[in-house]
Amino acid sequence: MLRIFVCLLGLLLGASRSGALNPSFDKETLALQVAMTDWKSKDSIHELISVMQDQIPMTVSPKCNSAVRNFVFDLMQKEMYAVRMVDAFGKTPSGLMLGHLLIFGHFDQCLGVRRFNATTGQDEQAANYCLVRLHEPSIAARLPALPAYGACLPLECANPSDAEGFVTGLFKPLRAAANLNAVQGICVTPLAKTPGFYVMISICVLILIVVIAAGVVHCAFRRRYDTGKGLNGTEIPLQQPSVEIYTQKTATNGTTVVQHTEITKKPKFGYANIPTFLRPLLCFHIPTNLSSIGAMAGEGEIAFLHGFRVLSMWWIILGHTYYLGMNFVANRLMLYFKARTLTFQLILNAGYAVDSFFLLSGLLITYVLVRELTKNNGKLNWIVVYFHRWWRLTPVYVFVMMFYVYVMPHGIESPWKLLIAQQGAPTEYCKSYWWSNILYINNFFPVYRKGQCMNWTWFLALDMQFFIITPIIVFIMYKSYRAGAAIVGVIVVACVATTMAIIGSYNLPIHMFQEPVTYNVTIQNAQINGSWVSGHLDGAFYEGPAPWYIESQYPAVYNNQTHNNDTILAVRNYEKDVDYIYEKPYTRITPFVIGILLGFMFARRPTYKFSKGGKLIAGAGWLVSTVVALLLLFGFHLADRFNMMPPIQTMSLSARIIYGGLQRLGWSAVCAWILFACNYGYGGYVTKILSLRFWRPFSNLTYGAYLVHMLTLQLYFASQRSMIFFSTINFITVFLSQIFLAYGAALFFAVLIEVPLLRLERLILKKTL
Repeated sequence: MLRIFVCLLGLLLGASRSGALNPSFDKETLALQVAMTDWKSKDSIHELISVMQDQIPMTVSPKCNSAVRNFVFDLMQKEMYAVRMVDAFGKTPSGLMLGHLLIFGHFDQCLGVRRFNATTGQDEQAANYCLVRLHEPSIAARLPALPAYGACLPLECANPSDAEGFVTGLFKPLRAAANLNAVQGICVTPLAKTPGFYVMISICVLILIVVIAAGVVHCAFRRRYDTGKGLNGTEIPLQQPSVEIYTQKTATNGTTVVQHTEITKKPKFGYANIPTFLRPLLCFHIPTNLSSIGAMAGEGEIAFLHGFRVLSMWWIILGHTYYLGMNFVANRLMLYFKARTLTFQLILNAGYAVDSFFLLSGLLITYVLVRELTKNNGKLNWIVVYFHRWWRLTPVYVFVMMFYVYVMPHGIESPWKLLIAQQGAPTEYCKSYWWSNILYINNFFPVYRKGQCMNWTWFLALDMQFFIITPIIVFIMYKSYRAGAAIVGVIVVACVATTMAIIGSYNLPIHMFQEPVTYNVTIQNAQINGSWVSGHLDGAFYEGPAPWYIESQYPAVYNNQTHNNDTILAVRNYEKDVDYIYEKPYTRITPFVIGILLGFMFARRPTYKFSKGGKLIAGAGWLVSTVVALLLLFGFHLADRFNMMPPIQTMSLSARIIYGGLQRLGWSAVCAWILFACNYGYGGYVTKILSLRFWRPFSNLTYGAYLVHMLTLQLYFASQRSMIFFSTINFITVFLSQIFLAYGAALFFAVLIEVPLLRLERLILKKTL
């Protein structure tokens, strides 16, 4: 076995003359000579090493050069630590033709190599793990990414420059690799704990203290209602929550009369004589917060919306599992083959679940606002409406963001972490653009999505932007339904027209796999340093991670260079669609405003029946909606719009304009019919399934699950030690485990942050817990 390792060494430091080697042999046969020779003399080993380094010198520091000599000498002497280091080097894997281009080696074995230090009398770390990219000019442009190679190097060589020089020398003896260079070197380094980390720890400790204090206060002041004695022995009234009931009756003249009744429901337990300043602590009482998540439905609640929301959330997690996981698979070409199958269209079209959420959000916001307007005779507390939305979303959002940036990186240690760091760790983007998330404009800033902080939270930005205009539309609709409906109609037409115009103007695709789109990008006085760019792109100043078209045009530029007035011919499949259409309010608002119409109808007309032929109309509605849904989900597959490999969309521009402009309107109509039918008694078994109490706890955790599901996915995939094998059963297993992890984390954040802050808001505004 050792001779095989020495054979690798021969490739590492090849030579072709003098010493114990036959000078007639070339570099590619040197490994065989080294392996077949029994190196017993230390002098002969030193001579061999000198010849090797003279013939093919490595571009490394003197300190690293000396360490390499010692490492090679110990390897020839069969020192076990050196053997383990060679064993941890990356080896050519099988499946290269399927996309296995990341050759990591053995990460943990390398970091665990120890060597006895005779001076100190202790075992010490002998090696460190480094990762480089392999750049070969003739093939780099044809690869989706530069291959990665993991090397287990002496500690003295564990820096980017020496790692690149070492690995470049490793492959020089191969004639086919004569022009190959190792670039973008990066090595494992201890992750420093920043002030942000300690701030997060302090916040967590503070929350823990508050939770403990809440438990103490709860135990001290909780009383049964029938024995509610104050601390001084006098009878005192306990907190008595009110239950509000709305009823609607139709008068003989056809007008609708809304009756509002408030009754008091006596609880079994309450808090006696509790000081005002201690009441906020009870908002953090964990058992109470847990019970609120799974509590029974309240008056006026639309039960079937819980199932609809949860299934939409699960669909999003399923889509993201595949979308993120495809970057980690060793057999990506098999994934491309799978993408051409009928069932895989459910994965490719998981983006429709986002439209379902937009429609649901518009419906629920409108439903609550109309009920509030009805209760208060057409008046709204506008400040409270907007504050509640901000308070509902932002605090837990900020906490998760800080956790993502300052804590989560300490939980990952793997080759993938180094690989991601080479391209710019996404957690670092938050340090530059956190403000755009807090202002809910992160779908506009930064301009390029690659530099977006928590790039899945563009949905929250859109949802908040839609919410800003919703109370105004609902108020107008409450005063004049025709005026409000007209506004909604204009918005839908404008959204469809805008989407069509953008697709036509920029020749954009409308699907994940599509024909390449070619366009020019002008670079003016831009400084390019690795994967970071500072300068003017297409006339606008940009500073951040290099857009993909710069990475593809300058794959070998890794030192500071300035490019002025360069024109890049950019060819890319998908990102431009994301930048121009996928995350913009003027192309995604259609389902939301349709939800406004639906929510208004649900609030104003709790019951509705078709006057004639109700069953026939309902059957036709279900038939049409099913046909439209199937066409949207499976139309590409049935029309054979995927060919070649990877699958490429071959839809004409005119077809893309029509399909891209109408697809979200069509999906919104499908969802609107499902919810309409369920609400008014035409849903049958669909209503029964969606109304199961099983969905309610998951539904109440949806916001937290959406925030954290990409964190749990990133933790799983980025913690792997090698590329993973794609198969349906593997990814379904990951998907199911991620549901458990995402909702578990969401429950944690809900009980400790989300629910307590909502109860605190209620305590301040309504003086009740």
